[in-house]
Amino acid sequence: MKRSKWSILALAITAATSQLAYAAEVANDDSKDIGPELLAQGLSGSSQAQSTGFIEGSDLTLLSRNMAYYKNFRNTDPQSQNYRNEWAQAEMLTFTSGYTQGTVGFGVDAFANGAVRLNSGGGTGGSSILPANGSHCAENDAGETVSCQGQDGYGMVGGAVKMRISETELKAGDLNPQSPVFGTWDGYLMPAHTNGLMFSSNEIKDLALQGGHFTSGNSENSTNRSGNLGTTYGYTRVDSANYIGGDYSFSEDLSGGLHAADFEDVWHQYYADLYHHWALGEETSLLTSLNYYKTDDAGDSRAGKINNDSFSAALALTTGAHTFTFAHQRINGDTPFDYLGISGFSGADNAANGANPLSAYNGGGSIWLANSSQWCDFNAPGEKSYKLQYDLDASSLGIPGLSFMTRYVTGKDADGTGADAAGAYGWENEVRNGEEWERDIQVAYVVQDGTAKGLSFKLRQATYRGNSDANINAGADNEEVRLITEYPLDIL
Repeated sequence: MKRSKWSILALAITAATSQLAYAAEVANDDSKDIGPELLAQGLSGSSQAQSTGFIEGSDLTLLSRNMAYYKNFRNTDPQSQNYRNEWAQAEMLTFTSGYTQGTVGFGVDAFANGAVRLNSGGGTGGSSILPANGSHCAENDAGETVSCQGQDGYGMVGGAVKMRISETELKAGDLNPQSPVFGTWDGYLMPAHTNGLMFSSNEIKDLALQGGHFTSGNSENSTNRSGNLGTTYGYTRVDSANYIGGDYSFSEDLSGGLHAADFEDVWHQYYADLYHHWALGEETSLLTSLNYYKTDDAGDSRAGKINNDSFSAALALTTGAHTFTFAHQRINGDTPFDYLGISGFSGADNAANGANPLSAYNGGGSIWLANSSQWCDFNAPGEKSYKLQYDLDASSLGIPGLSFMTRYVTGKDADGTGADAAGAYGWENEVRNGEEWERDIQVAYVVQDGTAKGLSFKLRQATYRGNSDANINAGADNEEVRLITEYPLDIL
């Protein structure tokens, strides 16, 4: 029997609110008729009971973000695009209301985002910074579209309504869920959103619950809030997605989580993690993290047969200002590890977009494997990868606000010959012995005081190389540079 799309969410809300019922019951053990007064007594110490009001608890912020993006492809066909070069400025105004007072509080979150193009030629677009301008595109000798100039400007206004009881919140509208099985991303000029409803609850001490139901969204370079949800590597449209999960802190040093998602007629995905912090001295500690995903096809299996078990393990040793990380990641199964993608297109027109790189699903933020990097996810079927990373926090060296990171990830043994040839991952059949590596470098600085306090600069450089088989999964060899400047301003 096919489970109702709302059943998972209903189960989650029931679990999250069970503590509310208990709080009301203990207010009067002899009463079976629990009214609003008793409920209010049970919630007297909650965040909602301490609400200062819709306007009094509100915030209005403006985030200015400037991004310059350059990517040089190293082994592309002469008929393909060989580099991308885009530069744009965005202004993002966000209003977050407080909650009305009372046992049940109501509020609104709203945003107004806008961006302008500073540079993007007809043959240099496609970086996901700007939406493509279809009237200014470059073609190869065969008449195929290679890239389109970014639009001169674009913007989007949206928001969500919200309700809170005690420590439980329910929101509906344009949202930014952050779950390992369903999450948006904000790594380019403006953030992506998904449209639906979600809840979060902290009623039970040390336990954080969340869940949601979504049917559409807008990618980071689109203003179409009715854009299709889909799969990043399988290019498969998803009519609706549900997720639920919880994270529990067993102690100050040990925490873990369990999460699950249902992408209608595509997959069931399950996730578990465990984090342990071990203090080895006054300035020395070891963080151990374990992450595991299991993904299987579900319902009508619109993406074909899916079987994937993926895990990563990482050790991060911190001593003073320095952190050294070693991680191992492994993808088991005939299909790649895949995750949420969002398209700028709506409806059935995404059916043919798998062959068009300008119309693919932009990846979301729901890949929590240790070796997913700036360009490559190291997620091909059968792939084994290893990471070495060094981080420097220069605050303890007398330069507060300055940080540095460099990492090297190498993967091998990618083999997609077992993928369902008739499914969405049939193209992986050509991957037989994929090998690849990526090197990332980042320097960041945040102004600590004065008029420009909060102004930040990030310079990111990535170099990716792979053999021809690995390029099928990850894309062409390239060198990428991103320069990101941000300035947050608190208005209210």
